[in-house]
Amino acid sequence: MKKQIEFFLDKEQLIKDKSAIVLAEKYLEKAKKNYLTTQLLSEMDKNTKVREILNIPKDYDPNEWVVITSYYAMYTSALALLAKIGFRSKNHTATLLVLEEFFVKKKLMDSNLLLTLRNALFQKEEIEKLSEARHQREIAQYSITKQTTKDIAEKIKKDAHDFINKVELILMQK
Repeated sequence: MKKQIEFFLDKEQLIKDKSAIVLAEKYLEKAKKNYLTTQLLSEMDKNTKVREILNIPKDYDPNEWVVITSYYAMYTSALALLAKIGFRSKNHTATLLVLEEFFVKKKLMDSNLLLTLRNALFQKEEIEKLSEARHQREIAQYSITKQTTKDIAEKIKKDAHDFINKVELILMQK
């Protein structure tokens, strides 16, 4: 995994940048806005009156965008975590690798960083939720043969809510 991270560092898809620490809160704020879009799409779909006012066709299904915005809410909150430890990422895979390495395996953490993030470790399942959301977002965004179901959209929406809340707790820690 360290070699994979080094690969992204060499390609400048992942950047060590201590000044990124101040961006953590801004990334979290953006994640919350992305999640608000998810909520608006879901609520719009349920509200017949809103659909009529906005002249939304009856066959319009926002579930693919619920998946996409949920994923980006999770991803942007993941960028907040990377910023907290002094990284910027331009690549989704690199982001997942750093999260796993620093928050799950903790092999690269020095004692000061470990102290700063003492209760901030993600369980493997939480990282997999982000990875699964990315996969579902790709299906929803690019596939014309696979239908995004309401169940998938609602699950990822809930996962995004939980993920953002966990990140917020981590960022609140000193």
